[in-house]
Amino acid sequence: MASGIALRLSERLFGSIGIRLSLHLSLLFVLFAAACAALIVYQLSNIDETARSLRLQQQAREVRTALRLTNSGVLTVELPGERIGGYHNEAPTSFYALRDNAGNLVMTSSNALRDRFGIGFLRDMTAGEVDTEARDGLDSAFYFLAEAVDGPDREKLLLIVGQHASPIDALLRDVEWRLLMGTLLAAIPICLIVFGASLAIVRFGLAPVRRLSQEADRIGPGDPAARIAEADLPLELRGLAEAANAAAGRLQQAIISQQRFTADTSHQLLTPLALLSARVEQSAVPHSDPGLRGDIVRMQNLVRQLLNLSRLVAVPLPRERVDIRTIAKDVVAAMAPLAIAEGRSLSYEASETPCMTIGDALTIGEALANVIRNGLRHTAAGTCVDIAVELPASITIADSGNGIAETHRQRLLEPFFTTEAKNGGSGLGLAIVDEIMRQHGGAVEVENRPEGGALFRLRFKSM
Repeated sequence: MASGIALRLSERLFGSIGIRLSLHLSLLFVLFAAACAALIVYQLSNIDETARSLRLQQQAREVRTALRLTNSGVLTVELPGERIGGYHNEAPTSFYALRDNAGNLVMTSSNALRDRFGIGFLRDMTAGEVDTEARDGLDSAFYFLAEAVDGPDREKLLLIVGQHASPIDALLRDVEWRLLMGTLLAAIPICLIVFGASLAIVRFGLAPVRRLSQEADRIGPGDPAARIAEADLPLELRGLAEAANAAAGRLQQAIISQQRFTADTSHQLLTPLALLSARVEQSAVPHSDPGLRGDIVRMQNLVRQLLNLSRLVAVPLPRERVDIRTIAKDVVAAMAPLAIAEGRSLSYEASETPCMTIGDALTIGEALANVIRNGLRHTAAGTCVDIAVELPASITIADSGNGIAETHRQRLLEPFFTTEAKNGGSGLGLAIVDEIMRQHGGAVEVENRPEGGALFRLRFKSM
């Protein structure tokens, strides 16, 4: 059961073109947002590196500017007083060194740092940036920048500057993490909002499709002249509307031809049947077949029902507000003598609140009478057929018969389908009921009662 519910829910969700388009648009937005987020994360992850690189470049300019050649031809670095402490105190946070082309160190700002890094490390360094994160960790690492400078006699030297990891780097990493987490948390409601907005936009965009569906739904045997208004539709849907209208025109012609044939045939058959019945009645000599008179009556009823069904389809029904309680009460009162004569009874119950619908009282009464007549035919002698009017606008008719076999339920409302052919059933009574209900925008529902018997429900559109 759970799998069936899940399957229906899946069909309802993913069977909708609106949901599919919304999901596609949302997915497109998510991919775009993910690409933007990846770019932002990449840029954020480089903030501390960029800041550190700028500090190293500034330090390299500072040291390069402070390079001096003494009278004895020795290179020195004459830094401002406030900057010397960072290079020469007990725990220096800055470092510089000069290396010649042979890899020999010409000078260093701190022998302690030189020994810490290792002469081999400094000798192997090439132009560019390098760090000791892998060895010392983020908080204790040194970061270096090496670039070429001109020495005495145009000799090319390699200037190496370095800085200890700054508290600013840790602060920037914390900012990066906070921005990343904030972005991820904000992405969830943003995606939901985008999905809702996409759904609304798609729903608005598909409004002409829904309108076309509603107008196409009006086309049918009950209103074969109905057509889809093409002028108000988008260009993409006009071709579909034109094809639907053309099909509706062909349907209308087929219905008119069928109605004309049925009506003409019924009229042609009624006259000879009436003459035959009159001759049998007036004959002085009893006919050898005692069932002939009953057969003629059944044929006349069948032809009248055919004619009635043809008129129902052909002639539009009056449309007025009616209270189905009043209709049901009158029908039950009119049919009570028939039920009593057949050894059965009718019960009637209705709500105190009016049950209003739009339709024709006469044809609604005819539909109810047909169902009650069907119930009297199938309920056992001495039992009751229960009629109840329920809110908002429906009538239930329950009998105490044998119920309806599952193999028959799907065909019960088809014309000429009957299980009572031997008892004179024509198979048109319930077909007429179904046609009347369809013309009223309602439906006939059939089920078996738990306590036995069948229950018919005539469900109307409520007002």
